[in-house]
Amino acid sequence: MNLYSHTVLRAACILIAGIAILAIGVQPIFIGLLVERLALSLAQQSAVMSAEMCGSILGTLACMPLMRRCSVRRVAFVAALALLGGNLLTAQVERLESLVAMRFVCGVGCGVLYAYAIYGLGCLQGPARSYGVLLFLQTGLFALVAALLPMIAGRLGFSWAIGYLAAWFIPVCLACFCLPRAALGPTLKGAALQGERLTLAGALSLIGMVLLQLSIYSLWGFVEGVGRNAGITSVDIGEAVSIGLLGGLPGAALPSLLGERLGRVPMILCGSLLVLLSIFMFATRIHSAVDLGLAVFLMNVGWNLALSYYMSSIVSHDPTGTLTRLIGAVQVISGAAAPTLLMLFMRDGGRQTIFLLSAGAIVLGCLAVLLIAMMGFGYKQSRSNVQKVF
Repeated sequence: MNLYSHTVLRAACILIAGIAILAIGVQPIFIGLLVERLALSLAQQSAVMSAEMCGSILGTLACMPLMRRCSVRRVAFVAALALLGGNLLTAQVERLESLVAMRFVCGVGCGVLYAYAIYGLGCLQGPARSYGVLLFLQTGLFALVAALLPMIAGRLGFSWAIGYLAAWFIPVCLACFCLPRAALGPTLKGAALQGERLTLAGALSLIGMVLLQLSIYSLWGFVEGVGRNAGITSVDIGEAVSIGLLGGLPGAALPSLLGERLGRVPMILCGSLLVLLSIFMFATRIHSAVDLGLAVFLMNVGWNLALSYYMSSIVSHDPTGTLTRLIGAVQVISGAAAPTLLMLFMRDGGRQTIFLLSAGAIVLGCLAVLLIAMMGFGYKQSRSNVQKVF
């Protein structure tokens, strides 16, 4: 594959991965619109989020088997159409059962597209840079949509707001035509250094990434509810979340600027501690839109900073390419586990369950990262002679 093809494929994968999870990225605002429309309880909100995330699990697990047997381009295009149609139909639902079904369909399409795009970026040269650009794009897009959705809903109504969200999946459908027809199959050349220890470090990085995602998604869908309890209006919540999402810009830019100079472990720990600080703010110190925006800002700085280095660590410590294939799937699965667990235990613990689960996952993730440091992989980039190409 020539340089031009690599560039086009990289751009297509970044666009697809960035937009595919748009509804999840603006979940607080999206769920808030659904609450106003259907008067959903906390348990029902968890059910809606769980349906979409469980659909995403199915999509990520089915992605590679489908693309080995069918045309990659065709599978991706069908998934993109499912996302477009599912979001358009969401604007018409009147019953919880119909809403859950539509979000499940959207979740399946999201899972297929996101798993493929993340895997494709990992197989191209310079994955850390690709992931950084992806997170940077996602942050800007999420901030824009989070700001505009409440405004459109307030002026034009619920259906127009959901239609605006659905329109973003049109370029995803077009980008699918830039994907190859044949299934991907990375070719590995050379022997990996320190094979077993290298793989163990990659597995620990994967576990840490799972825990980070679990922590974020335990809380993310309920941010709008935290703001409402503090007496903040829907429009102010939308503005606060939109401004707070901009925290992902420096969080995603730092890995590209600093590279491995400071080591992965210190940067992951720094990002994790920022997320932990934001959880504390959500639990105790949200009294105004400024407080909410600051908490979301800190969460997104830490989230994007830690996630970039987690993904880079997984790819660099993966001599066989197996863990790279799992990045998209485990991100979705860990995100789905959070609302599913909360749906089961919400009645007993209320909102305290959210904060405890989120903070506990961050602490466990930090322990996994410290184990990587003890193995000697944290402060100096480990390199292998593995070259992954299409």
